[in-house]
Amino acid sequence: MAERSLSGLTEEEAVAVQDQFKTTFSAFILLAAVAHVLVWIWKPWF
Repeated sequence: MAERSLSGLTEEEAVAVQDQFKTTFSAFILLAAVAHVLVWIWKPWF
């Protein structure tokens, strides 16, 4: 049986969660950056 950590996840499950988090976070940062650039183009003084 696989050893579980305090979080209750195995090493493989933890890596899968980490990878999904990194992908989602990167997409969020990219979307936020695009939104900021579009607002800056629209009203540079904001």
